[in-house]
Amino acid sequence: MDKSWISKARNSIDYSIGLSKFLDFAFKNGAVGETIRCPCPKCGFMKWQTRDIVEDHLLYKPFPQNYVIWDLHGEKQALESSQVEDVFQDSGVQPQNPMEMMINDAFEQFRQHDPNVGASQPLNEDEIVNDEPREDHNGFYELLNDGSQTLYEGSKYTKLEFIIKLYHIKVLCGLSDKAMTMILDLLNDTFEKAKFPPSIYEAKKIINKLGLNYKKIDACPKHCMLYLGDDEKSLDACKHCGTSRWKPNKKKKIAAKVLRYFPLKPRLQRLFTCRKTAKDMRLHVLEDNKDGLLRHPRDGEAWKTFDLIHLEFSSDPRNVR
Repeated sequence: MDKSWISKARNSIDYSIGLSKFLDFAFKNGAVGETIRCPCPKCGFMKWQTRDIVEDHLLYKPFPQNYVIWDLHGEKQALESSQVEDVFQDSGVQPQNPMEMMINDAFEQFRQHDPNVGASQPLNEDEIVNDEPREDHNGFYELLNDGSQTLYEGSKYTKLEFIIKLYHIKVLCGLSDKAMTMILDLLNDTFEKAKFPPSIYEAKKIINKLGLNYKKIDACPKHCMLYLGDDEKSLDACKHCGTSRWKPNKKKKIAAKVLRYFPLKPRLQRLFTCRKTAKDMRLHVLEDNKDGLLRHPRDGEAWKTFDLIHLEFSSDPRNVR
């Protein structure tokens, strides 16, 4: 399909015809009910809109210039092998590429969950107007591009799939960054036309766009303290035991011990935005205990007592304790 109209003036006939063809295609292949994800800068693929609203938005706002493979509107991936086999019957969403699903979850594409049924639902117009979208979509566009870009001609992997699988091997086997960079150097030298990342540092930058990063916090080697706040910049030794903060005999200051802190809130949010885990997070409400056997902490007396004491908290099916 010709997509040159995307870069043309929005008051031109070519843009108007191209937009109409896009809407026909999107509502035929990527609609949920009578809505599709609106790609305008204001909605940023995060809101489900009717045809009239999408058309108005894209006449007043520019169509995303780098959105030329309409993955989120039903355009098939070149590689059939990367299609998801299971169908999400509850949400009515068609099977998608697993990398696209992961990108959608990371960028909260399916954040509109009904807390009672757990299905992704398009919002009504009033809710859409009042819901503020995230403003920066650069990471989303870049990941979308990597997720649709084949590693090389004839490859069954996209660039994003390869990087994630390679990084998975690194983690499972405990490979160092130096070892991974040497492997990538060899791959780049052997397959010159392939789109391998030049180094593990560049691979990490791509993976970090998916979120769930950790924070590094220097710690006392004897576990006395963390170097936080003013201590982070002012102290070179533990204020309790006097042990040096740094590794000895190093030209640069390298922390002798580092705590990797995984923030709680974004991880809980991810468990609810990811469709594979959102239902499990509300299992204690969705599933009944018919035989009285203890299979879940909610079946125990401690859980039930907590519910009675904290009624407002326990009334929310998404509560986490």
